[in-house]
Amino acid sequence: MDRESTLRNSFRARLIVGAVLWISAGLLLSGLVLSQLFEELVIRQVDHDLLDHAEELRMSVERRTNGSIEVVRGLSDARFAVPQSGLYWQIDSPTGQTLRSPSLEHSRLPLETIGTDGLQKMATEIGPVRINLQLVQIPGLVAPLRLAVGMAQSSVDAELAHFDRALAASLAVIALGLSGAAVLQVTVGLWPLARVRRSLMEVRAARAERLPDDLPREVAPLVDDLNSMIASNTEMLRRARTQAGTLAHALKTPLAILLDEARQLEAGGEARAARLIEEQCLKMQRQIDFEMARARAAGRGTPGVAAAVHPTVSSVVAALSRLNRERCITFHFEAPDDLTVACDPQDFSEIVGNLADNAAKWARSRVSLSASRTGGVILLCVEDDGPGIPPVSRETVFGLGARLDETMRGSGLGLAIARELVTHYGGRIWLDASRLGGTRASVELPAIAA
Repeated sequence: MDRESTLRNSFRARLIVGAVLWISAGLLLSGLVLSQLFEELVIRQVDHDLLDHAEELRMSVERRTNGSIEVVRGLSDARFAVPQSGLYWQIDSPTGQTLRSPSLEHSRLPLETIGTDGLQKMATEIGPVRINLQLVQIPGLVAPLRLAVGMAQSSVDAELAHFDRALAASLAVIALGLSGAAVLQVTVGLWPLARVRRSLMEVRAARAERLPDDLPREVAPLVDDLNSMIASNTEMLRRARTQAGTLAHALKTPLAILLDEARQLEAGGEARAARLIEEQCLKMQRQIDFEMARARAAGRGTPGVAAAVHPTVSSVVAALSRLNRERCITFHFEAPDDLTVACDPQDFSEIVGNLADNAAKWARSRVSLSASRTGGVILLCVEDDGPGIPPVSRETVFGLGARLDETMRGSGLGLAIARELVTHYGGRIWLDASRLGGTRASVELPAIAA
């Protein structure tokens, strides 16, 4: 099953995926907003610090008697004294004198390229720098000083990157926590549905007759409808089987009378008429037996039908062993003890009995039965060491009343009834060659978890 099919067919998967997507989208949007807000906050703080440093620098500038300028006091931030620290200041005098912070070393800020004062960003030989430029008028100078304090954009970017990494890690942890909480919430919320599913399995396995009533009111109407449907189907199945049995019993007496009439006609010399009546009576009897088998399987898929494989097959094998004792036919059965098939016990017994009895008719000395489970299917195999059935006849023998050898006992209904029952329970049956030399009849029926 692919992912699309899983999402389409699973409430739990859809709820979890939907919750995870909403959580991820919400946290991603929150992360973008928080990152933008933090960036604006950092830039405002940087601009405020640059303004304070520029004011401190302006208060530290004095003009000497020879016309030169100097910074008489060092600035309070130690980063101005550390080379390439990212925090710089520079003063350009109209006389051509330039003063720079030790942090600039041999580099220079091209202040002459800026036409206005204030906060701005400029490209320099040491990279982008965010600066605060002030034009300061000093008595005795014909033009104002160009005083600038700047911070490398890389320092700002490094601070933002550090925050973004911490924010991403925090949001990832929050996303995992919220996703886990969503999974737990969905799992707990769907517990009643899981309980309904388990209860249905119990009903289907015949370990319970109805679903429990102590379920949340959101699923109570569904449970009530299911219980009503189970009760209705069970009652319909019971009535159908009762009516079929009544009809079959009602027809037995007329058939017996007709057969007795045929014998009297034969005794009176009406052999042709007697054979005709007897043939028609046998056809009616076969049809009645076949329809009885179909009626018994009318409850295909009805919850509550289940048969334990090992005891059912063992009972059939024990009975057939006694019936075939004079022919010295040995029966061997091998299967795990925990196999349960979704089939009415009587119907499953009839399927096994018909196949095993048919195998015993043709066997020379041995009939082997085995059962195994693969996934949700139970495979039952019945093999004999007889002459086998030609490939061209392996389908025709399933016909109503079909017989390969008219001298053999039986009505020719066994395989037809077996196929009808197996098909009604959603399984399949086929014939092929046996490893014992004869024929192997294979049956697949739905399994029920033990």
